[in-house]
Amino acid sequence: MKSFFENLFGGKQEPPRIEKHPEPAARKAPEREELGLYKTGDVIGGKYEVRATLGKGGFAVVYLVYAREIKEVCALKTFRDELLADASARDAFMRETLLWVNLEQHPFILAALWVTEISGRLFVVMQHVAPDAHGRVSLADHLARARGPLDASQTLKWAIQFCLGMEHAQARGIKSHRDIKPANILITQDGTVKISDFGLATAAAVAWRATGGVGGSLVTRGSEGAFGLSLMQTGGKARCGTPGYMAPEIYRGEGADIRSDIYSFGLVFWQMAAGSPMPPFVVPYRGDLEGYLRQIYEQQMNGRVPRVDGFLGPVIERCLYPKPTDRFGSFGELRAVLEPMLARKTGEKIEVPQVRANRAAFLNNKGASLAALGQHQEAIGCFDQSLAIDTRDAYTWLNKGASLAALGRREEAIQCYDKALAIDPREAKAWLNKGSVLIALDQKEEALNCYDQALASDPRYAEAWSGKGNALAALGRQEEAISCYDRALALDPTFAGAWYNKGGSFDDLGRREEAISCYDRALTIDPRKAAAWLNKALSEQALGRRREAVLSYRKFIEVAPPQYAPQIARARQRLQELQASQD
Repeated sequence: MKSFFENLFGGKQEPPRIEKHPEPAARKAPEREELGLYKTGDVIGGKYEVRATLGKGGFAVVYLVYAREIKEVCALKTFRDELLADASARDAFMRETLLWVNLEQHPFILAALWVTEISGRLFVVMQHVAPDAHGRVSLADHLARARGPLDASQTLKWAIQFCLGMEHAQARGIKSHRDIKPANILITQDGTVKISDFGLATAAAVAWRATGGVGGSLVTRGSEGAFGLSLMQTGGKARCGTPGYMAPEIYRGEGADIRSDIYSFGLVFWQMAAGSPMPPFVVPYRGDLEGYLRQIYEQQMNGRVPRVDGFLGPVIERCLYPKPTDRFGSFGELRAVLEPMLARKTGEKIEVPQVRANRAAFLNNKGASLAALGQHQEAIGCFDQSLAIDTRDAYTWLNKGASLAALGRREEAIQCYDKALAIDPREAKAWLNKGSVLIALDQKEEALNCYDQALASDPRYAEAWSGKGNALAALGRQEEAISCYDRALALDPTFAGAWYNKGGSFDDLGRREEAISCYDRALTIDPRKAAAWLNKALSEQALGRRREAVLSYRKFIEVAPPQYAPQIARARQRLQELQASQD
C-alpha cells in the first residue's frame, strides 16, 4: 500500500515514519512544562538521566544528570521557549553557545562540553561543580553567607583567576561576556574560580532579535527578588543584561565590549571587598523597570563608588569609571595591577595550571555540536581531526557516520559504522544507525538484522525497538511493527519518534483515528515535528475533517525546515484546495 506521504508528493519517497538523519545526539524528550522542567528519574533524549535540579530561574533551568554515553555526571542547561520560537532563533543561539564549547578546557572556565538539540529544545552540556562543605557553589553563595568583607588575599586570588580566564576567552574570540555577576562565577571545592555562561547573554539577545522581540521584555527575577539575565525594551531601546550589573553604556543602548565586562567585574569586585550580596548602585525596586534602571544609571554616572576599606578601593574605582576609556583596557591590564598586590601581601603568584585536555574528545564534542547545528561538513572535519589523534574511538566513528548519513553519503556512513563495530561489536548505537541507513538504501532485511543486533546488546534500548518497527513497517509487516513501537513506548512513554512511527503504521492499515491519536501524542512531546503535522493533516483530510486538516497543514508549513521545500509547496497546494472547498 502506498503511504499517504507518497500519495501527496508522488514518486518514491522515504517513509515518513523513518527518522532520516541519525544524529550524534538523541532527539527524544519527555513532555515539557514551563522551561522544560524534568523530574528526578526522567531520561532526556535517551542519554541524560536526571539526578536533581541544580537551579532554575525565569530564563533557564540546570539539571544534574548522568550522561550515559560518556559515563560522567554533568550539568545540563536548557532555556525558555520564547527565545527559541523559530528555527533562526535556535540556530543563532547554538552558534553563539558553540563559542563557549570552543574555549575547550581552561582551569578558570567552566567547560561547556557540547551543545545539542533534543525535540526542538536546546541544551548545553557542562562540567559539574559540586558544592563545598557549606553548600556553596557560586560566588553569590559565598557572598550570601559572608559576615563582612571577604579575605583580601582570597579576593585577590579570585580576581586574578577571573582575569586569566577572561583573557583566555578573549583570545579565543569572545568579544564580551555580557553577564558577569556572582552567580556566573563558580567556586570549586578547592577554591578555584570557574567562569560560566559564556555567550549566553549574546545568544539570548541574538535569538530575541531573530524573533522580533516577541512578547516585549523578558525580565527575570529569582525567588528572593534579585534580577536575573533579562531582555528589556524600555524607552525605545533594547538592552540585554542583568539589572544592577550592566555598564552605563549598555543602559544607553550602545552595545558592549571588554570594557563593559571590566565594569561588571568591578561591581563584583566591590561586592567581594565589601562583603555585600548586592552590587553597589542598586536601589529599591518599586515596579517601574525603566525608573529602576534609570536610577541605577544615574548613580553609576555620578562616579561616587561606595567606599570600601583597604588597598583595593582605587582599583575598583577605576573599573567603575563611567567613561569606558577611563577604565582598564583589558583584563590583562587589570591583572598586571593585581599581581604585585598579591605578591606583596602573600608572596604568591597565580600560575595557570597545565590542563591535560583530551584533544580528541574535545574535537569529537565540537563536531557533535556542529552536527546539531546542521553543519555536517564542518562536523566531519572535526571528527577527522579527532580520529587522526585516536583512530580507535568508536563514538567518533559513529558520529562521523551520522553526519555522512545526514549529507546523503550513505555508503560512507556504513563504512564508519562498521569501523565503530570493529572496535566494539556490541555498540548498540552503531547497529541502530547502520540499520537506519540500510532502510534508506532499501535493504530492509539487512536493516532488521542490525536492529536485532542492537537489541541483543541492549534489550532495553527503546530506539532500537522503534528502529526494528521501522524495518518491519518497510517490509509491510505493520502489526509486528506496531508491537515493536509499543515495546519502545513501554520503555519510554515520552519517545516522540515511536509515537510518530506507530501513527504511520496505523495510517498504512487505514486506521486513521488511531494514527491521529499517535501523531497528537508525538506533537505533545515535540511540537516542532514537521512530519507529524503533515501526516496528521493527511489523515484528517482522508476522514473528511477539513477544518482540522487546514490547521495541521498550516502548522506543518510553519515549522517545516528548508529541506522540506517540495513537500511545503505541495502542502500549500492542498491547503488552497481545502480552503477553496470551504468557501
